Amino acid sequence: MIPALCISFLMTGCSVFKATGTVVGTAGKVVYNTAKVTCQVVGTTAKAAGKTAIFTGKGVRTVVNMAAGRNVVPLIKRGSSLTTLVLLNRKLKEELVVDTGATDTVISSALAKKLGISVNKGENVLCQVADGRSVCGKQVRIKEVRVGGAKVYNVQAVVLDSGDMGNSPGLLGMSFLENFVFKVDTEKQILVLQKR
Repeated sequence: MIPALCISFLMTGCSVFKATGTVVGTAGKVVYNTAKVTCQVVGTTAKAAGKTAIFTGKGVRTVVNMAAGRNVVPLIKRGSSLTTLVLLNRKLKEELVVDTGATDTVISSALAKKLGISVNKGENVLCQVADGRSVCGKQVRIKEVRVGGAKVYNVQAVVLDSGDMGNSPGLLGMSFLENFVFKVDTEKQILVLQKR
């Protein structure tokens, strides 16, 4: 059962918001739902003296590697979503949904297995998916996420059961995007990343 305290923090939908990074804005009409799964991390849970406590925050420092200037990445329209090709851990290229409404990058348990990411030591997190259900996931780190010429190391991610992900292998969320000044142009179908 999800504590009532958590429910007030749950959000869904696609919206551009200011996090640690800077969002330049969106161009064109944003008239699509970004994904079947929009994951908002509520927090991790732990038992302390018989009570459930909620913790949030980042423990491991992320590192960005990108040449100065702009990196323009093509987006692919898939139904009502925009996706882009993402190279994960230098070995697996997947098409992930670009989701500025997702707190973290999200991958399916099947994709985590292909990448050799163990979820056993991951912290439990609560997420709300786009249909309103709250699901449990595991918070992990992806060693390297590369989109075009932009690389981010130690990206915080959430692993969800493949059944909760629908047909998507994952979402490229704010844990990657917040490291850049970025712009999603829905008309030109491009993602522009600039080093901060």
